[in-house]
Amino acid sequence: MNEKELLSKIGLGDKESEVYLILLKRGPLSAYSLAQNTGIYRPHVYDRLQTLAVKGLVSYTKKGKTKVYFAAHPSKILDYLGERENEVKNDIKILTENMQNLIGLSNIQTEDTKVEVLTGIEGLKFCQNEIWKGAEKEVLIFGLDDKKYMENLPTFMPQYFKNLKEHGIRERVITQKKKNVFMYNNDVTTYRFMDSKDINPTNTIIYGEWIALVIWGMPITIIKIENKGLALTYREYFEKLWRIADAENIEK
Repeated sequence: MNEKELLSKIGLGDKESEVYLILLKRGPLSAYSLAQNTGIYRPHVYDRLQTLAVKGLVSYTKKGKTKVYFAAHPSKILDYLGERENEVKNDIKILTENMQNLIGLSNIQTEDTKVEVLTGIEGLKFCQNEIWKGAEKEVLIFGLDDKKYMENLPTFMPQYFKNLKEHGIRERVITQKKKNVFMYNNDVTTYRFMDSKDINPTNTIIYGEWIALVIWGMPITIIKIENKGLALTYREYFEKLWRIADAENIEK
């Protein structure tokens, strides 16, 4: 990850990042010099300097009649993030206290079926969090290749399993019967195995009244369906597979 990507991760826009990095590398510069060095239109340079100043990441001094800008020490970024964290916590507190008022205003339709589509790594993380929050006592999964979760969410999955354990939720998983199949070693997941020809290859997750279909493409796509009857049908199908699946990976 380069410096610009790093700054983007913490919430700076592309042009903000460019301006800050040029000031950091080349020292105090005028807005004119910044425009020359970044290729950003000068009025937009002023806009970015103003937003960076609000964040405490840029200051200026005067040389004659000219304002010369300089970057704050990178450690100030941590101060900025700390302020953001406090603001977010306060916003969450206010929203939580007033949630019932908002719900009372809601005119959301209550159809029998609700469908949501999520994409990318962040969509996958969101879905995983929704699973342990929406499951009652158990999560049922088939067509699973845990290696894909390990590759895409290496640091996230241990927390997911920790959340399951803390909330008393267990997983039953039917995965492919094959040599060296990757499996997570944890206290909440029980695996069974089937030949790939006998199992739907689409990663299907059943929890509460939801079914989530995870499609491992570019980007990763998750289709979530909320429907009580459909969830029950999928549960019954899972139980039929579970009864005939092998308790051990005999190909191992």
